[in-house]
Amino acid sequence: MDFICPKCHRSIRPEEINIATDLAKCTTCGTISKASQIILPPEDSTLAAPPKGASIQMSKEAMDGVKLFLPSKGLTASDIPKLVFIIFWIGFIAFWTWGASQASITFAMFSIPFWIVGITMGAGIVNSINETQSLIISKGKLVLDKSRPIGGVTIEYDLHEIMEIKMHHPKMGPFSAFTNPALMWRFQWSFGSAIVMPAIISGSATEYFFESANDAEQSWTIQFLNTKLKQANR
Repeated sequence: MDFICPKCHRSIRPEEINIATDLAKCTTCGTISKASQIILPPEDSTLAAPPKGASIQMSKEAMDGVKLFLPSKGLTASDIPKLVFIIFWIGFIAFWTWGASQASITFAMFSIPFWIVGITMGAGIVNSINETQSLIISKGKLVLDKSRPIGGVTIEYDLHEIMEIKMHHPKMGPFSAFTNPALMWRFQWSFGSAIVMPAIISGSATEYFFESANDAEQSWTIQFLNTKLKQANR
């Protein structure tokens, strides 16, 4: 069994525990706790903190809550081809619109849907580069917050209304390429293989989260959240 500091979520070594007084001191942050209250069952020991090297940040919140924060991924090499395509798209539409306007303003207005597509794809790229996500799980509640430049969203769940948290196949709608270019890009490079993402499934909807996290981070997050759900439903 492991002893985990409730403040910094670091493992407390055996020599830092006084069995006689039932006290344990975390040398990382200096917190003193009752050893009997911070012991972690063996099956939960790997969930005490994110995987080594993970970008997920874990912190303690009020009301014994825990926050998982995924920072923005920033501009990556995989974003460059998408940006080049969007620049080419908008540049071509701008040139076509200018040429059409020389003949007729009405004719030039046929380019409006293509402008909308280009702007929507551009907004999707900006969001995917700058988006941060956080999950706060506390007594009876789970809050998913997606903070992004355009169209951020916050969803609050009652833990009892959550049916399942698992890797799930996202549904590809007719506008997926425009509203979620990052998803479409992954689909294209998967060569037809199935794409799965972490999802919170409730009676009202299926909401995807931590899409940009790597496989180890996604797997750990799902296990961690499901453990918290089991504890809440006991």
